[in-house]
Amino acid sequence: MPMVLDDLTLAAVGLLAAAGYVGLGLIVSEVYKWIPEWRIISQARKKNLPVLSLTVPGTGETDLILGGKDEKGDPVFSVKGQSFGIQVDPKFSGQIAPDRLAKGLRVYHYGTTTPLALDGRHCMSLQTVIYTIRTEFPQLQFLTDDQVLALLDTPRNDLEEYCESLYEMTATTAVEFDVRDARALMTLIIDAQDRTAEVEVPSSGMYSYAYAFKNIPTAYLSQDLHQYGLLIERKVRKQMEDFTKKFGLILTVAFAALMIIIGGAVAHSIIS
Repeated sequence: MPMVLDDLTLAAVGLLAAAGYVGLGLIVSEVYKWIPEWRIISQARKKNLPVLSLTVPGTGETDLILGGKDEKGDPVFSVKGQSFGIQVDPKFSGQIAPDRLAKGLRVYHYGTTTPLALDGRHCMSLQTVIYTIRTEFPQLQFLTDDQVLALLDTPRNDLEEYCESLYEMTATTAVEFDVRDARALMTLIIDAQDRTAEVEVPSSGMYSYAYAFKNIPTAYLSQDLHQYGLLIERKVRKQMEDFTKKFGLILTVAFAALMIIIGGAVAHSIIS
């Protein structure tokens, strides 16, 4: 027996369908408005790619981008669609422990002014070093955190020159009472280097990527520049190898086509 729907039932079904469409529209609108990163995270999980978290050192504002590559094996991630410079793949720059989210999602943290990633251990180390210096070396209060870290990261062969330059820029009459000259500053820095080398970094605790990227020394040492040179050389070599393979394939196809044409011409002349 056929089912007969009265007007009231049809109206109820129509209202439920309309409510469903409205609800779905609201959900989609909320997702686009309040979770703009959903597409990047979704693509990263689908394609098994990392997410790159790019933090502005001055403000702490962070953008997420997809960690794709122009070609497989590239030492740097693709810069298409973003204006933050290059980000070196941690596989080529050192041991970095990514943040791991559900379903295997990996997140690497970069500053917008640095090409190398940091992880929580680096952040904890920087904060621990600064706390130690501020607690045990009050004479260095006239230096900012990034200046202290830069001096601590300077090889001792170059330390005297850097201390003289920095002392001339920052020393005031009040500072001279505690640190009388650049030589005294260098002695303090050497003592601080020895002390911080002994400090044990906590295995857990609160830390800030924005603080780390703001204060990490940005003056690259010769070994850093050498490492970047090797990465660039690797990318150029790979591109040349790819070009050679492609060019070789083109030559092979062209040679085969030429042989076919010549063979056809010879066969035609014999038949004629």
